Amino acid sequence: MKKLTNNDHWEKKANGWVFLSHSSHDYEEVKIVRNYLEDNGFSALMFYLKSLEDEDKKKLIKPLLEWEISARNIFVSCSSKFARKSKWFRWERCYVKSLNAKIYREIDIDKLKYERCTQLSKLDNLMKQATLFFLYSHKDNDKVNKVYSYLESSGFRIFKDTVSIKMGDHIQNKIYDALQETKERGAVLIFLSKNAKESKWFWKEKEMALNDNAFIIPILLDDTSINDFPAFRHLQYIDARDSFSQDSINQLIQIINERDQNNEME
Repeated sequence: MKKLTNNDHWEKKANGWVFLSHSSHDYEEVKIVRNYLEDNGFSALMFYLKSLEDEDKKKLIKPLLEWEISARNIFVSCSSKFARKSKWFRWERCYVKSLNAKIYREIDIDKLKYERCTQLSKLDNLMKQATLFFLYSHKDNDKVNKVYSYLESSGFRIFKDTVSIKMGDHIQNKIYDALQETKERGAVLIFLSKNAKESKWFWKEKEMALNDNAFIIPILLDDTSINDFPAFRHLQYIDARDSFSQDSINQLIQIINERDQNNEME
């Protein structure tokens, strides 16, 4: 995996990449949304290219929008009375809903003017979806690293003790702190395997996650069965015994989206 240096562009270090769909009439209000996301380490794009105002270049708009929406893992629909009249806004919203593996949120820009905290809290929930903690046996490091690289390149912020915990740190305290932050912000991915069954550290970390009522998503890594881990039998899990693919990411985001939708209904 490429190691980032101080010279790398900050967006390469972003916690997630956000496409902001909006009307140009709402520019000042949408800037509030963009700035809030960027203050929290997310790369947020307000898409507008002046060069495409030329008639002979307008045919380039649609493919450019498709490429950029597809490349970003988060889509925020900045709805307003102006946006709802825009054919491009309506098209962008329909297009993103036709795609898989997109974290989606809608902000009411008209309400943002007098309900700022309520509307921005939707972004807090969105940012939770892009934060993950990895719990696994170190003997599975090679397999887990492949998942890590795949999810990181897809725009997820990941806590992984081989990356986040340095020599000399009190390991249990650091793991507890990371779990606490993830509990507040996202999901815990627990990698189930034959090695995990034999690891005392795995079981200690598992108990910490369960005791903290973390949002847990189990991932099967090898021929072990979900039934070998009774505490997780009732949970939706991802079968990555053959490989962790784009379908696995789609399933992960679907599980996270369903959890958030259920929370909003409660």
